Amino acid sequence: MKSIMKKAAVGIITLALAFTVVFNTVASAEAAGPQPYPWSKVTGGTTGDYIADSYENIATGHVFESVTQERLLDILSSKGNYYIVFASPKLKTSQAVLSTINAQAKKDGITKIYHFDPFIDGYQIDITKSDSLFKAANGTSVNQLWTRITDLLPSEEAIANYTSDDTLLFSYNGGSSPKINAYYSLKDTEGFKTAAAAAGIAKVFRGGQSAGSVVAAGIRTDFEFFQRVYNASATYFNYNNGTPDPLGNRTGAAATEIFTDDDEKGFALHQVNFAELINLLNSPGDHLIFFGASWCHNTQAIIGSVARKAKDYGYQKIYVYDTTQGNQLTFGTGNDINKVTAISNAFNSRNNVVTTNGNGNISYLYGELAKYFGNFITENNSRQNNSISYYPNGNLAGTATSTAPWLSGDNLNAIRLQLPFLISYNKDKAEPVTKQWLHKNAANDGTYTEYMLELAWVLKTPSAAAAEGSVDGLSKVDFASEAVAALDKVLKPDKYGISLSKTGKYTFPSASVGYPAQKAYGVTVKNTGGPTGKLTVALSGSGSKYFTLSKASISSIVPSGSDSFTIKPKTGLSAGTYKAVVTVTGSNEISKSFNVSFTVKR
Repeated sequence: MKSIMKKAAVGIITLALAFTVVFNTVASAEAAGPQPYPWSKVTGGTTGDYIADSYENIATGHVFESVTQERLLDILSSKGNYYIVFASPKLKTSQAVLSTINAQAKKDGITKIYHFDPFIDGYQIDITKSDSLFKAANGTSVNQLWTRITDLLPSEEAIANYTSDDTLLFSYNGGSSPKINAYYSLKDTEGFKTAAAAAGIAKVFRGGQSAGSVVAAGIRTDFEFFQRVYNASATYFNYNNGTPDPLGNRTGAAATEIFTDDDEKGFALHQVNFAELINLLNSPGDHLIFFGASWCHNTQAIIGSVARKAKDYGYQKIYVYDTTQGNQLTFGTGNDINKVTAISNAFNSRNNVVTTNGNGNISYLYGELAKYFGNFITENNSRQNNSISYYPNGNLAGTATSTAPWLSGDNLNAIRLQLPFLISYNKDKAEPVTKQWLHKNAANDGTYTEYMLELAWVLKTPSAAAAEGSVDGLSKVDFASEAVAALDKVLKPDKYGISLSKTGKYTFPSASVGYPAQKAYGVTVKNTGGPTGKLTVALSGSGSKYFTLSKASISSIVPSGSDSFTIKPKTGLSAGTYKAVVTVTGSNEISKSFNVSFTVKR
């Protein structure tokens, strides 16, 4: 991924005339071969850690968390002291300084810095540009995504002088009077000195002082974000200003809780942006991906059930991706800071491009993403009635796709999914979408219906139960009941199990009485099924007390993940042969073991 990001960064912007409209466009690839893009498939794959895969000299275990525009807006409107960096893997300044920021943060005990990339495609859609030619389906410039951010930031030097070529680290204090406490900006890599940069970064962590105490980093959790935005948006939709809904699609409740405080422990939902999702899709293993949007009342209906089932099955991460690139919810101020006053889905990349005026030209974000999913099933594609046209690779001077994906030929549109949508994905399978959540129609004619629900149906409110209308012969509440149960088709593990790198018996090299400490033998535990839950590592047998384990338990291992432990004989044993059984156990009948033996000679 690093090599692709670096190659993509050298792409230049040229001007071209297309359909009487002047567009910015990416230069053609070098004659020697196709130019890689941030969304290109990565030869050899990635690790799934977007930051570590994209920046030089940064390994897994860094302090950065990449955030979407929506997540950044939530952080900026929350109380606390937060460290935020505006950076992009495509920038020379970011590649130069981010590893220094990471190192200094670790040295000072800073555990979280929120990373926001103003290039929302990781390449050319620069939302900071007021003259950007990229726009939503209604013609709104993507620059509005940036002004929504700057509207929440104080008008201070750090922001006023910022350009998208810079890497800007700042300490932000939210609340009723937001303030930037200190900042460090790198505008040019010429003459860059690590030591000088580290000193400037250290000042940011000390509130602008050269010495003194480090100001701890505030953390805004995934749960806090989802609870705030989904509870507020669901309240806005379902209350509907107190207007009754005769169709039974709204609960009418003055306050709606999609997520309660009881959901916080074990909360697995994590929102990712476009670049993060592309990185994930290039990484090995099984990944659960939920397509949903906070503005979308159909998403509001089911996302709580997804989170609770994920917790029940022990998943650590369900990746949530919104095809809308931001600006979904407008919150109030003061006492109404957690109240939604308006919603928008203007920047949905899942809309067709209009080639005559360029409206919706951000649709290539969806088009390039959908290529990863192969021949996955959707309602529209199965019924052959809708798909998404886009400019391949975002080349606005090129030719937009125009052929329906259920037809043969070239220049195919993207298969269209609707929100919400849940899949299990594995890049190494013949069909990478290995499981899907949707309703097979009763006609058994190859068509499907996606679970476009309402919360009132899921909750089985009296008005929903009494409402007229049906979905494929099912009442609204019965369709919703089926949908909740059908989540298991994707989320419920097919099996549970582990494997050990050692089976049968391991015999330690023999030693003589008075031997020194013996070399520990390492054992890898690999998950071969669903989340393992906590595992216990134990010794049994007549010689169990003569061996030492490095750990007695292992935290839950994610699907296809692994962990390890070691075992070694104790010192000071007298002559004889010592034997024991090493067993790793867990819930769902998980159990694997092997024998160990150690002989002490006279």
